[in-house]
Amino acid sequence: MTLHRRRPGTALLALLTVLAVPASAEVLEQILVHVNGRIVTQSQLDDRVRAVLAEAPPDLDQGRRDDIRRAALKELVDEALLEDRARDLDLVATDAEVEEQVKHLKEQNSIASEEEFVRALSASNLTPARLREQLKRTSTIQRVVGREVNSRVDLSDDALRLVYERQKETWAVPEKVRVSEILVNAGPGAEEKAREAASLAKGGARFEDVVVRFSDGPTRSKGGDMGTFGRGELAAALDAAAFSLPAGGVSDPIETKSGWHVLKVVEKVPAGYRPFAEAKGEILRREQETQFQKKLAEYVEKLKGEAIIKYSDEARALMPKP
Repeated sequence: MTLHRRRPGTALLALLTVLAVPASAEVLEQILVHVNGRIVTQSQLDDRVRAVLAEAPPDLDQGRRDDIRRAALKELVDEALLEDRARDLDLVATDAEVEEQVKHLKEQNSIASEEEFVRALSASNLTPARLREQLKRTSTIQRVVGREVNSRVDLSDDALRLVYERQKETWAVPEKVRVSEILVNAGPGAEEKAREAASLAKGGARFEDVVVRFSDGPTRSKGGDMGTFGRGELAAALDAAAFSLPAGGVSDPIETKSGWHVLKVVEKVPAGYRPFAEAKGEILRREQETQFQKKLAEYVEKLKGEAIIKYSDEARALMPKP
């Protein structure tokens, strides 16, 4: 059995992209960065870059590959800072919690035996021991982020309403009209027929009855109801008439390529804004992501300011120029 990288719907694979990083103690190798008491190694960086490039287009230019390598090194340094902070706060995941995750991954992938589990992991260059180590590391980082970052994200109604007011033009709703029509197909006597229909409708006859008697259009079976439109959504001549009439008003006959139209404005919906109650869900989804990313970046920068970080010459060459 083989576990392929990032196969949709496979729980184990969603983790492998992040977790398939060799343990620093397994091989004596080049150390790129010391982060307090932790290290970032060359193989960690190489594997992280390899995982990203496996999902990228094959024709990336060297500049983009360098950007990916720089971003990967920054991620590894940030993760080392978070893991170090988790240990300070005694938030390290327990072995029992890791075993529960392993059990869940086996169930999600329908793995029935340990032998099958070993074969599946080996296809992704992992062993059960390394998987457990990396699950523990990832869970530990998630715990410190949950405690130290999520708690700083304000998604209260008051906070979301402030965002709504600040970005209110985003929720602007243009003026709209709901219209009904009588359409007389082009041909001999069409204009006279349309004028008679308009005269009856303006004179107080029930518009739906006039539609049934005179209209040739596809809306005839619906009493002429065309629906609701914003400015510019109707043909130019119809649009001008619809938005110039008051609610309940009936137009003179209007000629188009389709024939002669008589419009009635059923309802006018003034310009305004979507109410907060309708916009709240979208604001919440957006703020969850943007606030979290902002607070996480701020928190990591704070940890960097308090940390002792030493870069090797090779790592320093990868870092963005100040």
